[in-house]
Amino acid sequence: MTIKDKFGEKAKMYRVRPSPDPSRKEDTTWMTQEQIEHETMQESQHWLETTVGMLGKVFVEVLGCDDLPDLDFGAKNKTDAFVAVIHEDSLFYTDVIDDCLSPRWLPWTKRAFVFNMRHTSSNVYVGVFDNDLTSDHDMIGRVSGL
Repeated sequence: MTIKDKFGEKAKMYRVRPSPDPSRKEDTTWMTQEQIEHETMQESQHWLETTVGMLGKVFVEVLGCDDLPDLDFGAKNKTDAFVAVIHEDSLFYTDVIDDCLSPRWLPWTKRAFVFNMRHTSSNVYVGVFDNDLTSDHDMIGRVSGL
């Protein structure tokens, strides 16, 4: 979809995935790349939190990925990305962003996590995957750190 921006120039519009903001559906169903990037940097609306650990908290927000490989086959089928975050015995997943090689998780999506620490030396593990409905998910990449 293409529209004219405020300067009269053509601007390509993208369907927001996985869904528009429930409180602003009309404004967030279709957005320009610039609008998506701006929204991505806004404060997360929902934080998921673990229930164990009293030593401290680790806050993780997944904002986006760039230039993921296309692991799905077909002309109109691209990588369906999601991120898994593990700390100690807790695991959280972002929402799946279908058919996108540079996904952005917007503030109203599942992207923000709080891990309550039990040990000072526990790593945080982050993995990026291609969601597959008929087989195991394909790992795209991973990283870990203290």
